[in-house]
Amino acid sequence: MYKLLKKIVSYFRTVNIYEINENTSYNISKKYKLKIYKNFSSIKLKNIINYFTIYKEKKKRFTKNCFFLTLSLNKNLVSSGWLYKGKKWKISEIDREISIINKIVIFDFITPLEFRNKGYYTKLLKLICVKFKKKNILIYSLSSNKKSMRAIVNAGFRYQKKLKKKYK
Repeated sequence: MYKLLKKIVSYFRTVNIYEINENTSYNISKKYKLKIYKNFSSIKLKNIINYFTIYKEKKKRFTKNCFFLTLSLNKNLVSSGWLYKGKKWKISEIDREISIINKIVIFDFITPLEFRNKGYYTKLLKLICVKFKKKNILIYSLSSNKKSMRAIVNAGFRYQKKLKKKYK
């Protein structure tokens, strides 16, 4: 039933696609730590392990060429997201596959409630841009998610296009 509902909803959603493909440099305090986890077994911090207690199904992503990205402040997880590199990517929100040759996709960012509206998501995006400054980075957001789109633009990404589900 859930899959059917998700499929129906995908016909009514749109996503905005953003990209950054230039060398960027930001001055961000050294107290913020960007960490990239390529497998679950490398995660040692308890609050990051707790993320996977809440979102159990996301552990599978490590086997699908995805990396987990975290921003920590004083050993607290303040924002996180995922990175994927491959040839094709499925945007589940609109049930549509796109070509991403020579690009990396960053997606599914979460900021814990107590750290929201403090700029951590934007800081994480900026640090990702610095870390992967020689890569074309693609990110997307539901067109209805105004706060996410503002953070994406503030991090230096440029709007590319709006996508919706293709009708067959």
